[in-house]
Amino acid sequence: MTTRVSRRGLLTGLAAGGAVLAAVDPAQASTTRPTASATSTSSTRLPLRVVLLELTPSAYAAGDPARSTIVARARIEHQGSDPVSSLTARLVAQRSPVVARSGLDTWARASDRASITRSSASSDDVVVGTGSLDPGASAEVLITLPAASLGGGVGAHLAAVEVSDDSGRLGVARTFLVSAPGAVTPTPLTLLLPLVAGRDVTATGLASAVQDRLGPLVEGSTDQRVAWALDPALTATVASVRAAAGTPTPGATPDPTASSSPQPSSEQTQRLSAWLDQLATASAGRDVVGLPFGDPDLEALSRAPSGAELLQRATDAAAGAFDGLGGASVRTDVAWPADEAADEDLLGFCVEGEASTVVLDDRCLVPDRDLTFTPAGRATVDLSGGRSVAALVADRTLSSVLADVADPDQAVLVRQRLVAEAATVTLQRPNDARGQLLVAPRSFAPQAATLSGLVDDLEASGWASWQTLTALQQTTAPDGERSDPEVAAATARAALPTAHVEDVEEQLVAVDDFRSALQTSTPDVDLLSQQRAALALLGVSWRGHTDELPRARAALARAVQLLTAGVSIATGSVRNLAAERSELPITVVNELDVPVVVDLVLRPRTPRVQLDAVPRQTVPARSQQRVAVPVRALANGSVVVDAQLRTPAGSAIGPAVDIRLNVRADVENWISGVVGGGAAGLLVLGVVRAFRKGRRRVDEAEHPVDTAPETPEDPAPAGDSAPAEPGQPAK
Repeated sequence: MTTRVSRRGLLTGLAAGGAVLAAVDPAQASTTRPTASATSTSSTRLPLRVVLLELTPSAYAAGDPARSTIVARARIEHQGSDPVSSLTARLVAQRSPVVARSGLDTWARASDRASITRSSASSDDVVVGTGSLDPGASAEVLITLPAASLGGGVGAHLAAVEVSDDSGRLGVARTFLVSAPGAVTPTPLTLLLPLVAGRDVTATGLASAVQDRLGPLVEGSTDQRVAWALDPALTATVASVRAAAGTPTPGATPDPTASSSPQPSSEQTQRLSAWLDQLATASAGRDVVGLPFGDPDLEALSRAPSGAELLQRATDAAAGAFDGLGGASVRTDVAWPADEAADEDLLGFCVEGEASTVVLDDRCLVPDRDLTFTPAGRATVDLSGGRSVAALVADRTLSSVLADVADPDQAVLVRQRLVAEAATVTLQRPNDARGQLLVAPRSFAPQAATLSGLVDDLEASGWASWQTLTALQQTTAPDGERSDPEVAAATARAALPTAHVEDVEEQLVAVDDFRSALQTSTPDVDLLSQQRAALALLGVSWRGHTDELPRARAALARAVQLLTAGVSIATGSVRNLAAERSELPITVVNELDVPVVVDLVLRPRTPRVQLDAVPRQTVPARSQQRVAVPVRALANGSVVVDAQLRTPAGSAIGPAVDIRLNVRADVENWISGVVGGGAAGLLVLGVVRAFRKGRRRVDEAEHPVDTAPETPEDPAPAGDSAPAEPGQPAK
């Protein structure tokens, strides 16, 4: 995006740097982002696309034989529908240099028909290929221009590679030719590159990011003065992958996210492991801004009631993630808001989060319009309550031009534009070096060789020199050169919704509460995984993708539910209570690998029973525990009891379970009466039988019965006497 350009600055640039034939479209003039390329919103788009492949040297010197000839190599691509013939190309440049930065931006954004109208130098016409191109075809062309033809002007010259046929121009690539500096102090430049995880923090997602974005960034950071902004989710996740593969990372705290997400292939594991080694090696002697875990959207957090707590969570989650960068200077006191924008409220929020320095840009801290030079990228912002915060102020134009280097076809144009910008800034005050900050966007994905070449070429031009982030911060902040902090409305609206932030906070609270139920000193792998997955949903990378947030939150909620599903209440059949006082058996199941401490809360829906409070239960790992709950029946009928497990922190574990009871408190009395009556009857019957049996024995004793066997009578002899009287012995 462009910095603000005053009318006086624009007129000065045009007067001193040369006029452009075609006026700039008002829509283009209001574009918020400068371009380094020759692209245009003009309706008169030309049929040939000119891609500048090479332009040497980056800064010419007519008196130096090695830099006295400017060589341009370009590829001409036919994007039209009709064949073209009689094609020639030339390199044309304005002899007088540009003195205002606004003139550079005006030329870069000019329409395809715009031409240099001031005195210019031109190469000979060179035939493009065979002179003809069919639709879809391409050809390369090599053009040379003596540096002496540009005269003795020092600075950046407007230039272009033009391709024409007999009817006129068919394609153009606008660029800049820059002379070598004289006796000047180069402009110090600081480059901050983002090493952030993005929206996918799983191991497989990071493996793809390493291949496409993170790997080239580290490989291309050959200069130790280039600073990094590092998301600890990267090192933590990769360390976890290495630990799972049997290759622990010294000094790094593993992120267990990989254990509960799709595992990377062996090739991806090797890629992640090699990248982490490369990161640790390349970090030696480098300034590294240690971001909170997941690179949270600070603007969104500052608006949420729980924002301060969430920022502290993200900061705590980063603990140990930078330990593997032993040789780096890790700065955890630097805040990096999205789009380098923050108002006073957000700055205060950052300060309360223990930030002493904030990365902003010159749209947020606008330079004084009366300045005739570009101020240093360093400021101090005064806040309410007597507080203040240091600001590293990025040059929005330089940062936006840098972003285009991710397109290989734009690499040469970006380099020449940045050299031209550095030359123009330097010449504003040749002996007053004012450091400038370039911040790459979080999605920055250049090729490694292109990035390292850009860094080397800028310094080789003589107009710029690289300095560390610490050196820029140690620069004395000038007074009164910038406005109070302000944020564009579009930038403020892009922040993550407050409702989303609060939903994520609720998920984190649920995970924290469940953690209080685990009877272990070692953090549970799945719990840490869900905590960090929740923090990742607060990342700046989710800006512009809010339509995906509901699905992401739903996936997180399901994961948390699955996590707590390991502890439950066993369901059973209807229980019958047939006494006024009894016990209700309930079984608590723990399928986790660690013991759990839970509270069993029982609430009858109707007041027919009274349940005693249940003491806190400790259930061993992979086991079940039967809990006998004393219950008192107050009335007969059916009762549903809601049984809920809760953590010691008070949060519910899973859904409540319905326990159904049939209460028949009078059954006990009825059974007791029946049993008592039966017992009494049996007692009476026993007494009667005993009495009758005793009478029979008495009667038998008073009336004996002769039971002796009868003997046959012997015939009495004659003369025997008569039978004896009773009671007398027989004779």
